[in-house]
Formats: sequence, structure tokens, C-alpha cells
Amino acid sequence: MKPATVFSTVAVGAVTASVGLAGGPAFAEPDYPSWSDIEQAKQNEATKQAEIGRVTELLAGLQRAADAAVQASQMADEAYRITIDQRDRAAERERTLGRQADEADAVAQISKMRAGLLAAHLAKTAGNDLTAELMFSNDDATGLLQQLGMASKLGEQSQAVYDQAVADRNTADALRAQAAQAATERVRLATLAEAKAAEARTAANGALTAVAVQEQRSAELYAQLATLKDTTAELERERVEGAAREAAAAALQQQQAAASGGGGGSP
Repeated sequence: MKPATVFSTVAVGAVTASVGLAGGPAFAEPDYPSWSDIEQAKQNEATKQAEIGRVTELLAGLQRAADAAVQASQMADEAYRITIDQRDRAAERERTLGRQADEADAVAQISKMRAGLLAAHLAKTAGNDLTAELMFSNDDATGLLQQLGMASKLGEQSQAVYDQAVADRNTADALRAQAAQAATERVRLATLAEAKAAEARTAANGALTAVAVQEQRSAELYAQLATLKDTTAELERERVEGAAREAAAAALQQQQAAASGGGGGSP
């Protein structure tokens, strides 16, 4: 079954997680401020500004953690899909080689029958010692020479048919061996795909958890930030998310510029 994939609502930027992600190292729970801390911080301008910076950084950390988890989920899902594609190609190769091997088996069987028939006919012809007849008979020497020539040609033809039969059998055996290798590879990739699917599901669950934590924690943090700045939670969310989008866009533009500049240099 294809694992679920979670997509972030903002561009995925720097991936420095501040909470534990599935499969990764555990991180300590950040020290979130209480409403009592917020009220006390408002009593002093310096303390208030410090608390604003602290809340803003906590919001950024939550976003980074969610983005990192989402990116991990996307990467795990991509690895799963790549493995599935490889497995399917191996299965198709197995079917194709098996079909070719069956066809080659039929050709090899016909070649074997032809070689057997010619060998039997040659043995029957050689049963009469034509050379001896030619040496001790004075009658119809021309006819005996013709028979000897025919037997020689028949022998050459039989050898050619035998060689072809051997070649056809070798081709069929080689195709059968390749089909067996493709089957082994298909089984290996099928097992790998199951492991990748489990990893993708774990990563997707981790992303869902990280996004849920972000939504739950950020709602209160935005409200606290609004209290500190005497605005509204909606306005503070717009400001923070807008700044995050601008930062992500600037980072992407910088990456594209670096890639464009690096690709045009001389080796």
C-alpha cells in the first residue's frame, strides 16, 4: 500500500529540527513561556523585547521542525516510489526474458530434431561402404562417385545443423538464466519496496505529528506575541509567515543563481 505523504503549507527552507523527528535523534522540548511569563514580561520594556524575540524564535523553530519532517516524508515517499518503479521494471524484464526463453526453447527443440534426422540419414547412407565399392567394383564407377559426393555433402550439412542446434540451445539457456536473475532482482526489490513503504509511513506519521505540534503550539505563541505587541494573533501570524515565505524565496533565488553561475564555468 502506498504510504501517505504530507505537504507543507509553506516552502521548505532550512531543515534544522528543534523537536524529535521519527527515525532521528531526540531533541529536548523547548521551554515555552506561560501566560504568567508574558504578563510579567510586559512590565519591563527590555524584558518584553527579549520575550518577543524568544517567542518569535520558538515560532521559527516550530516551522523549521515541521518543514524538516515534511521534507523527510517527501524524501521517503520518493525513495519508495523509485523502488516500486525499479521493481516493476525488473518484473517486466523477467516476463520478457521468460517469453524469449520459451521461444528460444522451441527453436532449439526444432534444431535438435533436424540434427537428429540428418544424423540418422547420414548413418544410413554411410552403412554402405561406398569407398570400398568404388575400389573393388568395375561396374558403374561414376554412380558410386556421385553417391560418395552426396554422402560427403550430407555430412557437412549435418555438422552445420548440429552446430546450429548447439547454438540455439545455448541461446535458450542463456535467456533462461537471465530470466532467473531478473526474478531474483524482482524479489529483492519487492522486499526493499516493503521496507521503503514502512519507512515512508513512519516519516509521514512523523510529519503529521510535527505539523500538529506546530499548529497547536503556534496558535498560543501567536496569541502571546500579539499580547506582548498589543496587536492581534492573526496579524502576527501574517507577519511571521510572510517573513518566512520571503526568506524561503530569497534562499531559492540564491540557490538558483549559484547553480546557474556554477554551471557555466570552464572545467
